Amino acid sequence: MSNRKWKQTEYSEGGVFEKDLYDTLPDVFYAIDRRWRPRRWNDRLPERTGYTDEEIAEMHPLEFIADEEREEVVKAALAVFERGETRTYDAHLLTKDGDRIPYEFNGSPITDEEGTVVGLAGTGRNISERKEREQELQRYETLFETVDDGIYALDSDLRFVAVNDAFASMTGYDRDRLLGMHASVISSDAGWERGVEQATEMVEGSRKVAALESELVRADGTLLPVETRFTFLSDEAEAVVGVTRDVTERRERERTLRQQRDELRTLDRINSLIRELVLALASTATRDEVERTVCTRLADSNLYRFAWIGERDRTTGSVAQRSRAGIDDGAWDIIEAGTEDGAWERPASVVLRTGTPVVVDDIATDSRYPESVQEAIADTDIQSGIAVPLAHGKTIYGVLVVYATRPGAFSEREAAGFEALGELVGFVIDAVESKRLLHADRVVELEFRLTDETAFFTSISAQFDATCVLQEMIPSRRETLLEYVHIEGIPEREVVRLAEQSDAVRHVRLVGGTLFEITVAGASPVLSLIERGASITKAVAEDGEAHIVAELPPDADVRGIVEALEDEFPDSELVGKRERERPARTVDESRAELEVDLTERQSIALRSAYVAGYFDWPRESTAEEVADALGVTSATLHQHVRKAEKKLLAAFFEE
Repeated sequence: MSNRKWKQTEYSEGGVFEKDLYDTLPDVFYAIDRRWRPRRWNDRLPERTGYTDEEIAEMHPLEFIADEEREEVVKAALAVFERGETRTYDAHLLTKDGDRIPYEFNGSPITDEEGTVVGLAGTGRNISERKEREQELQRYETLFETVDDGIYALDSDLRFVAVNDAFASMTGYDRDRLLGMHASVISSDAGWERGVEQATEMVEGSRKVAALESELVRADGTLLPVETRFTFLSDEAEAVVGVTRDVTERRERERTLRQQRDELRTLDRINSLIRELVLALASTATRDEVERTVCTRLADSNLYRFAWIGERDRTTGSVAQRSRAGIDDGAWDIIEAGTEDGAWERPASVVLRTGTPVVVDDIATDSRYPESVQEAIADTDIQSGIAVPLAHGKTIYGVLVVYATRPGAFSEREAAGFEALGELVGFVIDAVESKRLLHADRVVELEFRLTDETAFFTSISAQFDATCVLQEMIPSRRETLLEYVHIEGIPEREVVRLAEQSDAVRHVRLVGGTLFEITVAGASPVLSLIERGASITKAVAEDGEAHIVAELPPDADVRGIVEALEDEFPDSELVGKRERERPARTVDESRAELEVDLTERQSIALRSAYVAGYFDWPRESTAEEVADALGVTSATLHQHVRKAEKKLLAAFFEE
């Protein structure tokens, strides 16, 4: 109908009825004039819209278009009317029932004999199926781009024809660079071989989908652990589609779980070893036996290669071995040689100096070691090690060093276990040394003079012209000491007031007369000496000057103890040192034997109750007051005292 006039007749010159011709079209046909009046339409329009021909003849063409789309339709029609253009556009066809059907409309100009545009003719095609396909494709494209996994498609030559952003990000290549690239470029050799094997199985029909874990070779040459699944798009195996997932985090979790399982098994074996050591240490009689037992048990286990215990050499300042067990592959000599120039301090020496454990995960690469040591250790089976102090209180008796044949053998929890073992061994050594001191025929006696007013008793003796005499002392909780002191020359209330203001005093109570019960912590020379293994035989503070006499075993580190006390209390000095024979003391020996039978808590409870006047009549202190000083409940105190009394009575009556 383009390029001809409107026909006023329903017949053409050839005698063919024009309406019949338009009705043969599968699409809607329509024609309107410039005044937007419907002039021609075929049977498809009433069929699709539900309107009759009479109704259509009275309607405006825009009534068939959804409201929000009419503006664009008008613009397209004006382009036809005013410029003679042909336009195609999508819009929804409105039916009489209100349904909206997606249509593709086109419009072409109708001109008269002079070429003037007098109308518009066109067709409308139902594109519902096409729209559904487009929407489905859009959904797939959205899914393709938004999933975290990498998605790709290969052609028959195994070259990439489609990839999503996730896949491109995994490879490190731009999408445009990937398209056309052969898949083997980003596959490791082993992964490619496994992929080809599984693809062959799919062709043979024994497998439908390939699944494998491999490494993806990224653009920068690094390897990315991935899990890949792929299949053929058709039975002819002309194209491949696949999904790739980054499994770095999963592998890391699996590796962590394996490490945790191994660590738990190791910790269980360490705990078993510690239990065995506790039982073995209970029967040892000397420090040498204690140290040999520890080294032997550790080296005999299948966890560690070599163990040794050392102490500070008082002459050279270096580390001297006391006990060793196992095979060290020359590690001791290698590390010892590395310290000869004095420019480097071995971990064992650091532990003795600081009292802090040291863990070395890989000796051959640890920057704390000189290169000569790293290179020499690399030729041995020794790979990692740990050094922990053997300490009790402030006394460091030595250092325990253990080597393993695997790197990273001492995790944080394992190191904590060894630190606890060091404290246990330090406690046992302290008990052995204390027992040895108690029974020693000869001792080293040290006498100190202090004017340092940071010490509580020195301070109050200077302020009030008071005299403070230590009667008894009982180790209480860690880093505290329960002392019973006669204080004369100062009112009770002043003692209490000053004690409450002092950072060095935790508790104060008048027991009776001039005897005070005082728990000291912090700045206390007596506590400092006791924590370093000394036995106090005298402590008096008068006129701002304190005199303390302490006993030590003949082989004690006197220099270290004196230096430690002077560091804590600068206004202190050693005024006497002598070795002396202990007099015969059958009563003391008997008491010592009884003390061996008592547990530490029973001994502390019994001595505290006795000194505090719990056994006096009338009582100077109640059970609650004694228990409060010890930081326990009265029920616990009664339990310890009753058990101790039974042992003392049994020793007396059954002798």
